[in-house]
Amino acid sequence: MRTLLTGGSVVAKGRPELRDGGDVLVDGTDIAALGPAGSLATELVDRVVDTAGGIVVPGLVNTHQHDWYLYGKGLGGDMLLERWITDCLFPLKARLDTDDLRVASELAALDMLRGGTTSSVNHLVTETTPEQDKAILGPVADVGVRQFFAKVIRPADHARRYEGAREAFETWDGAAGGRIRVGFVLEATAHWVAMGTCSEEMVLGGHALAVEKDTFVTSHIAGGTMSRESGYLKFVLETGRTDPQFLHRLGVLDHRWILAHTINPRDNDLDLIAAAGATVAHTPSSESARGAGITPVKRMLDNGIRVSIGTDGPMVDLTNDMVEQLKWTRLLQNQLHHTPSSIDLDKLITMATEDGARAVGAADRIGTIEVGKAADIAVFDLTTLHSGPAVHRPLSTFVHAARGTDARHVMVDGELLLEDGHFTRATELHVAALMREAGERGRALARRAGLLPA
Repeated sequence: MRTLLTGGSVVAKGRPELRDGGDVLVDGTDIAALGPAGSLATELVDRVVDTAGGIVVPGLVNTHQHDWYLYGKGLGGDMLLERWITDCLFPLKARLDTDDLRVASELAALDMLRGGTTSSVNHLVTETTPEQDKAILGPVADVGVRQFFAKVIRPADHARRYEGAREAFETWDGAAGGRIRVGFVLEATAHWVAMGTCSEEMVLGGHALAVEKDTFVTSHIAGGTMSRESGYLKFVLETGRTDPQFLHRLGVLDHRWILAHTINPRDNDLDLIAAAGATVAHTPSSESARGAGITPVKRMLDNGIRVSIGTDGPMVDLTNDMVEQLKWTRLLQNQLHHTPSSIDLDKLITMATEDGARAVGAADRIGTIEVGKAADIAVFDLTTLHSGPAVHRPLSTFVHAARGTDARHVMVDGELLLEDGHFTRATELHVAALMREAGERGRALARRAGLLPA
C-alpha cells in the first residue's frame, strides 16, 4: 500500500522548508519520500490523504503511563502523593483481576491513539501472571499501536532468577510485528523502597537482566512532597542519599533508565543523570495534580539530560492527552524561569517524539519523520475554532491551542488506524460498549477496595 499525505505543515527532521506545506509518501510500513506540497506524483499511489490545514508530526511517544489507572478517575483527587499511594493506589491495585486489566488495556490504547500517541511505556505497578500479561498485550496488538511493556520485578524475584520477567520477555518482545517490546520496572525511589518493593540485590540482578536482554528499565524517582514527616525529604535525610545517588552507588545508573518524574533533584543528581545518559520522563499535569512541585526541566535540558514526556495515567490527573502535556511543560517552565520562551518549540516536539524513542532504544525506527523510518505519523487539525486561524506559526498553535482529540489521521507502521477522526479497527458501537464495561468495572473495583460503599 502506497499512501501520500499531502498539503499540511510537516515537522520532518532536517527539512524545515516542509513547515510551509509538505508531502509524505508512505510505502508499506516505511516513509519512502518527502517533498514540498504537490511535488510527489500521485499517479502511482493507492491512496491520497489531504492534510491541508493540519500539522503532520511524528507519532507521539508517551514514556510514562499506567494503563489501568483509568479505573481510578476522580478518586483521591485531594490527596498528596504519599497518602494517595497508601489510601488509593495500593487498595485498588491489590484487587485488580485479569479482565480488569484486559478492558483497561484496550481502552487506554484507543484513548491514546485518538490523541495521536502511537507508542507508550506501560509502567506496571503490580506483579502480573503470564495470563495477565496476555490480557494486557493481546488488546494492544489488536488496536495496532506500539507498547513498551514494563514488567514489574520485585525483591522475591531475585531468588527465582527473575523467571517471570524472563518469560514475559521471551514470549512478548517483538510480538505483533515488532510493535510490542518488553522492558523492566525496578522501583528504586525512597518511598517505594520503604514499602518493601526494592532491594539492592533486586536492582543489581534486574539491571543485569536488562543488559542481557538489551532493553530499558523504568522507575519512579525523586518524587513526592519535600516533607520531613512523610515525604521524599524524610527518606533522603534518613538514608543519606538521593534516589539517583542510590542507583549510581550501585553502579547501575546508565542509558537504559527512564527516571519517571524526578521532581526533586538535589545535590549532584543532575550531573549523575547527565553523565549516565539516562532519560527523565516528565509528566507535568500529574505532578501538578498531586501538588508535588515543578520539575526543573529547563535546568535538566541545560545540563544535557534527555527529557521525554509522559501522561502518568488518569487516576492521577484524569488524562492521557500528550498534546496537553506539551502545553503544560512549556507554561510551567515559563512560570518557573519568568520567561515566555523557556523551551524551544522544536525541542518540545522532540521531547515528545524522538527523545522518547531514544529512551526505549527505538530511535532507529520511530520518533522522527525521515525517509527509511517507520511511518508512525499523526496529523492534527488546526482549523478548529480553538486552534484557528493558524496562519502564522502552526507549531506554536499546535503546542498552545490544539488538543489531542484534534488528531485527524494517525498511522502506525504505515497503517491508518485513525482516519478522519474514526478508528479503522474498532467500531463506535464497540468503543461505546467498552466504555460502559469499564465504568461498571471501575465502580466494582472501587467497592472491592473499600473506596466506595459496598
